[in-house]
Amino acid sequence: MKMIEWVIIISMIIVCISCRGKTGDKEEVDIQMDKNEIPERELSYDEYIDALKKMGAILPIKGAYITKNVNLLPDAPRNYRCGSHEGFDFYNGFCGVKIENGTPILAIANGEIIRVDTNYIDIEPEKREALLKEVRNLGFTPDSTLDILRGRQVWISHGNGIVTRYCHLSRISKGLKGKVTKGDIIGFVGGSGTKSKTPHLHFEIRLGKDFLGKGKTPEEIRDLVKEILRK
Repeated sequence: MKMIEWVIIISMIIVCISCRGKTGDKEEVDIQMDKNEIPERELSYDEYIDALKKMGAILPIKGAYITKNVNLLPDAPRNYRCGSHEGFDFYNGFCGVKIENGTPILAIANGEIIRVDTNYIDIEPEKREALLKEVRNLGFTPDSTLDILRGRQVWISHGNGIVTRYCHLSRISKGLKGKVTKGDIIGFVGGSGTKSKTPHLHFEIRLGKDFLGKGKTPEEIRDLVKEILRK
């Protein structure tokens, strides 16, 4: 074989080795990028319910039960703000126990505090009415407005995208932060954020971006609660 032929062959081998190394590097980068771009998978509805059942959760008011009044259940209409109710209301005379200003509120299961409105200042009546006027003009309730209307709040994350919200509180347990255990007193019933200031607990179970009970009938909601919440 002539010298020129050997030079050509050796050059081709070097090029091939070089190309293979670069391709390998690119594949490795692409795989890493794909891993970083994959979001945490949101559970299906059935998976959320299974996770809730395994939590061994209790009701947020000791001795209470879920009301039979359909207007106090999730997905009930809230015409005054062009929206729907997103949780369960515990009012005196509707849940089997006395509810008054200062009634203790319990963490329904083990979890971690992710929001505590310690320095909450209640909304002025004029501002509240202005927000509701805007809502009526829009035809729906913006999330920011709904958050204000929920008053003083505590939120607990229970993992798997499940969060419980405890709203309209009069005050919050001193030093509340970090991990909480099922049955811990996290706050006290009040009427913050409401027009009437009638003491009650508005309690939500959030499943990712939605709330438990969305699109369900009152009967379905009650049957579901029997499976996931204990007295």
